[in-house]
Parts: sequence; C-alpha cells; structure tokens
Amino acid sequence: MCDLAKIADLVLLVVDGSFGFEMETFEFLNMAQVHGFPRVMGVLTHLDSYKNQATLRRQKKLLKHRFWTDIYDGCKLFYLSGLKYGRYPRQEVTNLARFISVLKFRPLVWRNAHPFVLADRMEDLTPPAAVARDPTSARSICMFGFV
Repeated sequence: MCDLAKIADLVLLVVDGSFGFEMETFEFLNMAQVHGFPRVMGVLTHLDSYKNQATLRRQKKLLKHRFWTDIYDGCKLFYLSGLKYGRYPRQEVTNLARFISVLKFRPLVWRNAHPFVLADRMEDLTPPAAVARDPTSARSICMFGFV
C-alpha cells in the first residue's frame, strides 16, 4: 500500500456501503497524506442491501460526511447501487468513467522533490559460470518497474 500511495495520481477508494469504512481504508489515506496526497475519489458499492429508501439516504449521508472529514469537504463520492446480472448499471459506470476522463491532475510537490524507483521484478544477468567460480563476484542485474 505504501508503494501505491507514492506513485498514484488518482485513487479510487471502493468501499462496501453496507459495511462502511474499514481500518485499512484509513491506513491507506494516512499513507497517501504522508506521500503527497494524490487525488482521491470514493466509490460506494453494495447499496442494494438497503431495502428502505430512508435508511439508504441516511447511510449515504453518514458515509459522505465521514469521507469528507478524512479527505476534504466536497470530495467526489460515487454510488454504485448494486449488481444486475453480475454487472453494475451501465449509466452509473459511464458517469464514473466520464468524470475520471476529464480530471486534470496537478503535479505533486512531494513526488517531484522525492524521486524513487519502484521495482516490480529483478533479474540477475551474471553468467551462472562466473557465480559458480566466485559467489562474491560483482553481479549485473536488470530491474523492471516505475520511476
């Protein structure tokens, strides 16, 4: 999670609306704040578990205000009502995709001041015969990842 907080430009926090926020959500938000705080949007799912509209409205309001408290007032929160035939409703997904596509990302001052490399994979390019002769010999490695 820490590496993701360092490299993300946009974070979509997907939260189970029937359960609410979990401790891992707040831990990730804290890490994101430490590493420059990228743009954050919330997505509430499993809202179809509420049968009463008044209860659903109250839960949405409570989760929205809790989200705004932890991030900033007015932070965008999307609602995905529930799965129909194994998929979320097309209009709700289209609205989310449209909002993401027009976002303008600001450069993060912290990220520009603290360069780093996130390595996904590392390969040893040293010939196996050289390693067999001298295990402490200098090695050539190749790293794959993000800058």
